[in-house]
Amino acid sequence: MPVELRPYQQEALDAILESQNKGISKQLVVLPTGSGKTILFSHLPLIKKDVLPMLVLAHREELLYQAKNKIQYMNPNLTVGIEQAEKTAGKTDVVVASVATLGRNNTPRILEYPKDYFKSIVIDEAHHAAAATYRRIVDYFDSPFLLGVTATPQRSDNTRLIDVFQEIVYYKSIQDLIEDGYLCPLIGYRVKTTSDISEVEIQNGEYNHAQLENCINNDERNNSIVAAYNHLAPSTKAIVFAAGVSHARDLAASFGKNGTSVRVIVGTTDSEERSQILADFALGKVKVIVNVGVLTEGFDEPSIETIIIAKPTRSTLLYTQIVGRGTRIHDGKPHCMIIDIADTTKGKKPIGLPSLLGLPPEFDLMGNSLTEIAKEFQELETYCPGEAVRVLNPEDIELAYARIDLFMPPPPNAIIQQYSKLVWAEVGENSFHLGLNNNEAMSIHQDALGRWAVSLHDRHTKHVNTLGVVFDLREAFVRSDRWIQNNRSQSMNLINSDAPWRIDAPTDSQKRVLKRMGVPITSDLTKGMASQLISRYYENNPKPKWLQKKIDSKKNNYM
Repeated sequence: MPVELRPYQQEALDAILESQNKGISKQLVVLPTGSGKTILFSHLPLIKKDVLPMLVLAHREELLYQAKNKIQYMNPNLTVGIEQAEKTAGKTDVVVASVATLGRNNTPRILEYPKDYFKSIVIDEAHHAAAATYRRIVDYFDSPFLLGVTATPQRSDNTRLIDVFQEIVYYKSIQDLIEDGYLCPLIGYRVKTTSDISEVEIQNGEYNHAQLENCINNDERNNSIVAAYNHLAPSTKAIVFAAGVSHARDLAASFGKNGTSVRVIVGTTDSEERSQILADFALGKVKVIVNVGVLTEGFDEPSIETIIIAKPTRSTLLYTQIVGRGTRIHDGKPHCMIIDIADTTKGKKPIGLPSLLGLPPEFDLMGNSLTEIAKEFQELETYCPGEAVRVLNPEDIELAYARIDLFMPPPPNAIIQQYSKLVWAEVGENSFHLGLNNNEAMSIHQDALGRWAVSLHDRHTKHVNTLGVVFDLREAFVRSDRWIQNNRSQSMNLINSDAPWRIDAPTDSQKRVLKRMGVPITSDLTKGMASQLISRYYENNPKPKWLQKKIDSKKNNYM
């Protein structure tokens, strides 16, 4: 029977139909964990006449049965079967199939269905869709309609989802749904350790598992994790993500010594024991579960109050899945706390909670709301990227406005320096910003299909105009810089990292004014930077006409 759709779910269904009418037959919908993606594709038989027979693909047993039950509930007149291992669906209206079963190389199972049997294919957890097992299925069938649904479209390897899907036809971020009240608010803490992971190798975009576990599984770090739990989230229901089996067991031992009721779930935990542990956790008999790569997909326990990421990861995909375990709303649960365990590293930083909304990897929310602080950061990011890249906690955001300089160059960045001479700032994971003038800023960021989108932001109206989308980061910088040269040439002197004014030291008169303003004279302060600081200060403070003339005169001399 039909269920009442949330507004965004109805919008997504409308977008699916509208996009198909435009000829987009391979679609991707991106919605956060807990937003009801299964409800979405279960509605397809109710709104599309040409959708049956339908094939639904999933890669975990829990997801198979979730999909079957939801589709059957909402479409009681349809026959729904599962194709997995010894279970065969036959030629039913809807086949919910295990990818491992149907997509195995040279399997005869797929041959039981004619190539043109399915009028539509739905891929649950579609971030996996570029894998070989999925491609065998998609490429075998001549289905006129393909829909992928996922909360985490990014892949940590080099396989592109754009090779499977044409367009993202609908997108809602975790920030959108938290602000709209459909998902639980997230707060975050960053807990530093003395462990150093600088020497751990990166393989296919992720830390080497064996090296990482060997590096971080030590008594001092494990005890600090338990101490963080006791201090920040005592007695709350917590899921801990560990780096390996030994790490999980040693962490559980550290929790146990403290008197916390704790259990371990790993890949070899049998289904009966796992079910009992999860049941005890739901009832509150078990407070902490330490797991290794098991409770990331297909595990939905709304009462989770705390998530501890004891395993550093460079995978946005994995991190998003982990955090998604805590976003479901539950009575008496005001928020879900995410505790990032932060180790020392000289290389690329691990993903942290702030990274999900474009903040720097090392940013510490200090117990504040992710979405509220992200809003403040995004305003600063658009207003002055050179300052945004320097902030590391909520207090820094407030201080940044006191020393604002729209054209302050960010710290040197090797990626940017090889692509552009302009003062771009890498403010977050795969996100670059550049202030153009008092009113506008440019951005380059990677979208859900792995493309680089170039956008123009209006600071006052908040309007964002996408200027283009390309597949190569270098090309994105080239096109951005060319657009600026052609359309905002008057800004080039201000935003060029090689501009002569960036080298000269502040004049004596500038130093006197800066001193009155309370701005420290640092060794890297230049004449141009000082001019911008003074201009910005007096734009926001009353001043006599004689002083205004003097400022205008200095501006003209500077320009």
